[in-house]
Amino acid sequence: MKQLALGLAASLVSATALLAQTAPPPPPTQTQPPAQTAQTKAPDVTVTGCIIQGSGPNVYILENAKINKDDTAEKARSFVIVSAGEDLSFKPHLNHEVRVTGMAEAKVPPTPPAGQKVAEKDLPKLTAKSVTMVADRCSPEPR
Repeated sequence: MKQLALGLAASLVSATALLAQTAPPPPPTQTQPPAQTAQTKAPDVTVTGCIIQGSGPNVYILENAKINKDDTAEKARSFVIVSAGEDLSFKPHLNHEVRVTGMAEAKVPPTPPAGQKVAEKDLPKLTAKSVTMVADRCSPEPR
């Protein structure tokens, strides 16, 4: 009986050792870096342009936006502007020339057919942190 028990114990130890050798190692834990850290966030930009009404009552477009409004070589851009905070309203600045500071998407809109504007859905977004009125009306569009 002792031999049977001893043989069974030896078999059990051998089987356990064999399983331990063939079992796959646990997968390594991977630490995902945060999507954006303070160091990788896009820097704020300040652009000057004209706020116009978009497709809805709470949709606003910043047209003819430039970093340096007097630079004739700089190409004007348009953005859908959204507020970074609840207390920032664009309605009082409708049809005014304003200076907006915030984070702009790097999205490049497609070139529209001659005589047409880029569709609102294709415009990059500018998340505004501040809006300052420059003039109570929009400057004429550069030619």
